[in-house]
Amino acid sequence: MKLKLLTLSILSSLAMVGCGGPASEDASGRSGVPSGALTLSITDAAVDNAEEVSVQFSAIELKPADGSSITYTFDTPLNINLLSLQGSLSEDFFNSIVIPSGVYNWVRLAVNASGTSDSYIKFINDNNIYGLTIPSGSQSGLKISDGFIVAAGSETAMTIDFDLRKSIVEVSGEYKLKPVLRLVNNDDAGSITGSIDATLTTGVDCSDDLPETGNAVYVFAGADAVVDDIGGALAEPITTALMTFNTTTGMYDYEVGFLPQGSYTVAYTCMADQDNPEVDDAIIFQSTTNAEIVVPVDFTGADINR
Repeated sequence: MKLKLLTLSILSSLAMVGCGGPASEDASGRSGVPSGALTLSITDAAVDNAEEVSVQFSAIELKPADGSSITYTFDTPLNINLLSLQGSLSEDFFNSIVIPSGVYNWVRLAVNASGTSDSYIKFINDNNIYGLTIPSGSQSGLKISDGFIVAAGSETAMTIDFDLRKSIVEVSGEYKLKPVLRLVNNDDAGSITGSIDATLTTGVDCSDDLPETGNAVYVFAGADAVVDDIGGALAEPITTALMTFNTTTGMYDYEVGFLPQGSYTVAYTCMADQDNPEVDDAIIFQSTTNAEIVVPVDFTGADINR
C-alpha cells in the first residue's frame, strides 16, 4: 500500500485572519444597483526548500461585467507569508466588503515587488533574503481572469490559490514572480488529504537521501489523467502540495485544499525540486490514484496498490 487514504471533505470553518481592510474605493458608476458582500482569501501551493515567501499586497481591483472597474486600496500594504497557508488554510484579506451585486469578469491584485523591502523569499538553511520582482513590473498587478457572481443581499466567499511552485523562477541568481493564480468559490470546493508510504520517498529516482526534498503530490483534472511535470508537453497540474512526516504513522501526509467538485488524478513524485516551471523536465511519478470531490460530502476513501 503506497499512496493511500484519500479523504475528501467539504471546506468549512476555514482559518481566517483579518489583515486590515480597504481604505478607499474608486467610483463604480453603478448607483442604485443592489449590493452584496464579497470576501476574498488567499491560499498557497508551496515550493521546495523555501522557509518564507512574503508577498506585499497594496490594493484589489474588481471589474464588473457592465461597468468600470472598482479599486480598493489598503490603509497599509499587507505582507502575507504564503508558505503559512498550505492545504485548506487561508488568510482573509478582503473581509465582507459591500460591493455592487452582479457578474464580475476579473480580479487584479496590486503587488509591491521591487526588492527585499516588500516582497521576498527566504530559503531553509540560508540567512539571506532575496527580493522578488515581477518581470513586467508590478504596476499592472496580478490579474485573475476567472469570472464570478456576487449575489444581491448575500455574501460570496472566494479563495485565490497562489501556486508558488509554478510562480517563482530563478534567473541568474535573481528570483522572478510570474504568478499562476486560480479563483475558487468556497461553497463549491473541497479538499483531498492522504498519506504517502515512506518507502517511496527514497530510491534511485529520488533527488537525494533527504525525503523532505522534492516530496510532493501533483493534482490533475479528471480521473486517470495523463500526468506530467509543470511546463511539460503532455499535461499541466492544477495545483501541487508538499508533505509532512507523521511521527505516529511513520508516513508522509498531505492536504490539497480549494478544489472544485469533480474528478481528479493525484500523482506522487520525489523529484519535485527538479521541476523547473519553464522547462519540460523528466520528472518521474512513483504512484498515482484517482479522487472524486462531491459537494457537500463528509468522507470518502480510496486506496491504491503499487
